[in-house]
Amino acid sequence: MSRTTLIVLLAAIASIASTATAAGPGGPTAVVDPTGPQAPPAPIVAESLTRIFRGDDGGALYLRRLGTKVFGFGEHPGRKYAYVLTGTVSGDRISGSWWDTPKGTRAETGALELRWSQQGTRIVRSGGRDLGPDVFTSIPATGIRWPVRQAAGFQATTTGDLDGAFAGDDASRHYVREIDGNVVWVAERAAQPDERPGWVSVFVGKRRTGGGISGAWVDVPKGLETRSGTFGAGLIGTKREVVLALTGAVRTKRLVPDYALDWDRFESSIASQLNGNVVGYAYAMTKNGGFIRSGAWGSRRLAIDGGKLPFTTETQVQTASAAKLISATAIVKALHLRGLTVDARVKSFLPSCIKTDTSIDTLTFRDILDHTSGLPGARGSGTVESCNGTDPYDCLLKILAEGRTQTTAKAYNNKAYDLLRLLVPLVADPTGTMAIYDSWKCKNTKGVLHRKLSTRFLHYLFDEVLGPAGARASFYPGGDFSLNYRCKATVVACEPNVKGEASRIDFFERSGSGKMSTSVLDYARFLSALDRGEIIPKSLVEAMKTDRLGFDSAFGGQAGPYAWKNGGCPDFEGKGRTCKTVAMTFPSDIQVYVAVNSDTSGYTGSLQSLVGSAFDTALR
Repeated sequence: MSRTTLIVLLAAIASIASTATAAGPGGPTAVVDPTGPQAPPAPIVAESLTRIFRGDDGGALYLRRLGTKVFGFGEHPGRKYAYVLTGTVSGDRISGSWWDTPKGTRAETGALELRWSQQGTRIVRSGGRDLGPDVFTSIPATGIRWPVRQAAGFQATTTGDLDGAFAGDDASRHYVREIDGNVVWVAERAAQPDERPGWVSVFVGKRRTGGGISGAWVDVPKGLETRSGTFGAGLIGTKREVVLALTGAVRTKRLVPDYALDWDRFESSIASQLNGNVVGYAYAMTKNGGFIRSGAWGSRRLAIDGGKLPFTTETQVQTASAAKLISATAIVKALHLRGLTVDARVKSFLPSCIKTDTSIDTLTFRDILDHTSGLPGARGSGTVESCNGTDPYDCLLKILAEGRTQTTAKAYNNKAYDLLRLLVPLVADPTGTMAIYDSWKCKNTKGVLHRKLSTRFLHYLFDEVLGPAGARASFYPGGDFSLNYRCKATVVACEPNVKGEASRIDFFERSGSGKMSTSVLDYARFLSALDRGEIIPKSLVEAMKTDRLGFDSAFGGQAGPYAWKNGGCPDFEGKGRTCKTVAMTFPSDIQVYVAVNSDTSGYTGSLQSLVGSAFDTALR
């Protein structure tokens, strides 16, 4: 979303909020502004209905009265239910409606009929639908153990139904229920276990024509604050993200879904496809910056290579083209730190001693990252002659000299990504890198110039991209590392007399599009930090996903698009691919990385479809 669009949307929301309505027992009531003048109280009034109550079933009710209206949040510590209520006080009666929210597992709604007595310290259900307790007794704030946050007890995945848990941009948590045009929820400020939250608010609103939501919000006495006001909300895109505007307080401005997953099922869905169908593999799953699951199966080395060894989550395995996401992040970061974008022209960074075709004058970094460069060496178009040789530096010079010769609008191009090996140092440290070129006059005598440039590229990847994530990688791993095996259909069909392939000592001089090795734990650390905006700003990460800069595409999942980047290791004899990898990002700050050291058809579909479908299967 552009800044202009967001400003327009917020203005519209504020306009909606100024005329918000609150839902009553049978639907919307008259316009209500909880912060404005209130109607005169009924002749018989409670000393105070703003209290904490304990139900006769062990549940709690946090009730707030504003004039003739009451708003409440009730929950059971055993997660049987968690509901929002609103009603009108008339004499000793309260009439209104209640709705279960996903903080509990029950998903019901109904009419509300209560009677209060004993100066508001006792409330009895006198009619309406059974919401759990029949009798509520007032208790002091010290008489309750504050129920903590929960995963969604029920949830939806479409923009037409907002049921589920949402995370606020201020670390608050919102449990939203949408039914019959009503959109209600309870929001809780982040707090430590057993700590009373700073604020807990109930929201009661309506979905409006065009998809907007408006209504009233009120703090209830589970929290310490006692504010209230109106709100307006609008959906952003297909990810079920909500932008929120409040009157009466400055709080949450944006909500993102926090889906509840069956993590055991997520794991088992991947394992059931890969176990027995590959030589070895490992996976790692992260959420909110921490590991949730990780595991490995099979062998990183077979008997023909000196004895079978187990695959582990610490095994260094080739990332293949999943390294492109790391390389793309490097150039995006280097440009950003100079105040530039990916639409900057490549030619302005190249030393004058590198000869280029005139078509390179229009080449941008975006063209390289989204595979629209038109440079030689694209998949399906053959390669330039020198790229089939052993000198990777001469290969890149020839590509620049030939220029944008390909006519296909978009063609996957490994060699274009290998140019980042030269470009990242030129953007990150133009003075120092140009000095190296000038010293050698762009001549790669005895390979020295290229090794110096490649080393600079590696240092930037390791220090500026992987370093902030606490991740490590190598281009020539030792110790616990994997060999890649060529198999035909299943692991038992691996060619028995063909040894596994290892990384080569010159891989760092062929880096950019691939050749990197890392463990699944380390790649997942990088992927999580990237997705959370800890390496480059999150807005740039979202642009990388949307514009396919380093990412390949998105899996169309139940909860929206899941951006992915995959990889496959071509064997040195050109007979197929000998490894597969996939990095995927999901809603709710979830990331997954899987690496396999053989290529077989023993499992169904691509690795990205396998992982994306496993996530959908795990949605509760």
